[in-house]
Amino acid sequence: MFNKLLLCIITILFLYAAIFTIYFALIVSMSILKSKNKKNTDTRKEYNNLIVIIYSHNNEKTIVNLLEQLKKQDYPKGNYQIHIILDNCTDNSSNKLEFVGGAKLWRLKDDVPFGKDKAVSWLLENLLSFKRVDGYVFLNANRMVRTDFLSKINEALQENPVIVGSTEIFLEDANYYEKVFSNVNEYNVNIMKLGRSQLGLAVPIDSDITIIKHEVLEKVRCIDFKDANSELKYSFLLTGVNYPPKFVPEIKTYVSSIDYEIRRPDFAFKMSLFRHCFNPGVITNFKFLEFLFSLFKPNPVILIGIIVLTATYSFNYKFMFDFPWSVFLAIVLAVAFGFSIYTSQLYIKPLFYLAACPFLTLADTISKMKIFKKLFKFTNKKKKVNVEKITVPVNVTNGRNIFQCYLDLISEDGFKKAVFRYKNKKQETAQSFVRMCDAVKNISDILEQHGFRMKICQSCAYFSPKIDGTNNMIKGYCNKKAMEENSDGDIPETLLWSECEFYIPQEVNKVIDISNYIKNK
Repeated sequence: MFNKLLLCIITILFLYAAIFTIYFALIVSMSILKSKNKKNTDTRKEYNNLIVIIYSHNNEKTIVNLLEQLKKQDYPKGNYQIHIILDNCTDNSSNKLEFVGGAKLWRLKDDVPFGKDKAVSWLLENLLSFKRVDGYVFLNANRMVRTDFLSKINEALQENPVIVGSTEIFLEDANYYEKVFSNVNEYNVNIMKLGRSQLGLAVPIDSDITIIKHEVLEKVRCIDFKDANSELKYSFLLTGVNYPPKFVPEIKTYVSSIDYEIRRPDFAFKMSLFRHCFNPGVITNFKFLEFLFSLFKPNPVILIGIIVLTATYSFNYKFMFDFPWSVFLAIVLAVAFGFSIYTSQLYIKPLFYLAACPFLTLADTISKMKIFKKLFKFTNKKKKVNVEKITVPVNVTNGRNIFQCYLDLISEDGFKKAVFRYKNKKQETAQSFVRMCDAVKNISDILEQHGFRMKICQSCAYFSPKIDGTNNMIKGYCNKKAMEENSDGDIPETLLWSECEFYIPQEVNKVIDISNYIKNK
């Protein structure tokens, strides 16, 4: 029994190592072929209208230089605007920027900083109504750019709705860990991200340098820039609606190691993301499925260890993948890595920094694992799953009668689902969602398939969503008064599961004028 179990484990490990070895070799090959596949974009004459959004919190040292660089772009001045968010800045940023001019300043004042997520969401709510805007450039105030920065973005936007730019870190009084990360970043840019880009695969967004088309934000209606975990989750949201983020290395930004913040998604969060996002519906979306399984990319130390383990086992025992197969995998991995080092032009000293990264990453991951903490008695308390739940009453109609029902809105470790209840019957969302608005919409769609409709604001013709990346789009506006009276006054806010007596099916807004619907009612 034990031998069969061991054989099964060894077989799974070998297949895991084989898949990711070939996967790695393919990505390296595509990064080498970059120059052959590069398209000529010199003939493009169309200029997109861009809005550059810069988030700044006490970046006096770098923000003025960045503004000067953006003002000197070799891009038509009438085709881009610069908006700078000054999030509770206590330095002299505001005075210096006013002196330089050339940008719209948005000063946020409070006892504590808003944070990038809230600040950018708030500004987007004001900017999405702008006419003739093709794309938004999200940039951190600690960056530097060349004069062709916006021109490169313009070229990339012709074919890609969501773009992630490149970050080059120059070392300035850097410690050992920063030197390691800087070399790893250079390797990832030149090999891993570039190879994925050539294959047309999605990459995680970097809110410090990301470009999103207007049409995408109109559909998604939110951003999520809180931290590295949120950025990864948002990347899956975009990929799931067929807007996979594309890495474009020609769009370069530069940052000092002193100003750069190292951010990485947690391993536990990645596993939670996989658990919530993997469902039968993603099978037909290859890019989403590949992106999801890329979360299981092994640490190089673990990958080498698996190959050594399977080689040792196949050398001593009978195994369906005998010893030459393990040797073949080792050769493929070594050759691919050798070519990647040559292509990325990392030499002796940087190579040592690159080799140290897997060990540092592995140690960091292990130290955060629950089993490791229990083993070494870091904590005796079982980590609780962060679950929040509220229940709201909703009215449901089949066109003839109205039924009093309930809707449970559940947040589990940041992922959202909804449960519809009527007496002893209940219906749960088909999967977990990144945003609560999507979970409620899923329940609405399921009910409509059975001939029922929830009379809530989200499905009302008067309702329009409010951009709120931090609250999962649970708020919106009721446009009833504005539509009926043609008023320019304030439009009242509402929650998407709220309801009132003036409910009108959302389809009415798509087929006939609302005023005609009211008259004929």
